[in-house]
Amino acid sequence: ANGNFAAADPQWLANADSAAIRSMLAAIAKARRDIDLVALERLLPDLDGVANPLSALPHFSSPNLSLAASLVGGFDALLTRVSGKRRRKKHRSRARKFEAVGSYRRIEAKTADEVHMLLDAFFEMKEFRFRKMGIANVFGEAEVRAFFRSLFTDALQEEDRSFVLHGLEVAGKLRAVTGSSRSGKRLICEFGAIAEDDLAHTSPGDFLFFENIQEACEAGFEIYDFSVGDEPYKRLWCDVETQHFEVLVPLTLKGRGLALVLRHGASLKAFIKHSPMVWKLTKLLRRKAVGRTAPAAGEDDS
Repeated sequence: ANGNFAAADPQWLANADSAAIRSMLAAIAKARRDIDLVALERLLPDLDGVANPLSALPHFSSPNLSLAASLVGGFDALLTRVSGKRRRKKHRSRARKFEAVGSYRRIEAKTADEVHMLLDAFFEMKEFRFRKMGIANVFGEAEVRAFFRSLFTDALQEEDRSFVLHGLEVAGKLRAVTGSSRSGKRLICEFGAIAEDDLAHTSPGDFLFFENIQEACEAGFEIYDFSVGDEPYKRLWCDVETQHFEVLVPLTLKGRGLALVLRHGASLKAFIKHSPMVWKLTKLLRRKAVGRTAPAAGEDDS
């Protein structure tokens, strides 16, 4: 997940303290002696003004930042902060390039067939990208794909859908796909991908983000959240940083050892990500492992 928060009754959240949370954890330890460690990752410090009660427990910073754009004041106000004149010009230029090879359209999945169409394209794009980057495909398992199909299909039954898919189709082919969640006044881009084909150089992903963010402003959202990961294409839009935190609660002696390993692992990851030279070398070695020396178009820092 790109940001987690305690799923609890709002009244309980308002009054929860460390004693109540520790009591709950003690009950887990008593009922489930097979559990060694409770690991809570990427926790939001607050949600819609409500503080995360889990911050009362010992915690440490997550390795990655989460980036977002404030939409307060509308789309024009946002553009004034992010080189708006240049960005509009680029958007029009990309539209002309798309029209030169055929018609283009932005799709919002409103039927089960459209959900499957967009997810099929997304899974294919991600599989190709991860293979080129030399990293594991987290969307590769059948169970994972079935979960996302169910998640976005079930959301179609909601009046205000919690999850929504968008795609950019050019000349009859999907070139970019995003999957988003809606949480209060926040629209969260949970995932995205582009087709690495003859139009990849036109940045179809950036084009789709422009359209998505503009619509989010029109719909009254106050935040467009690009989720976890500090990447150049996000920095082009974002002016809000969120530092998530991690909580590790060992329930057994074995859990204590595992917590120590996980904490050291998070520290190492943070060191690598925050050192440009080390991170560049890490990505180079990762590419060489799959026989590739040049970065893929739009390669991110995942």
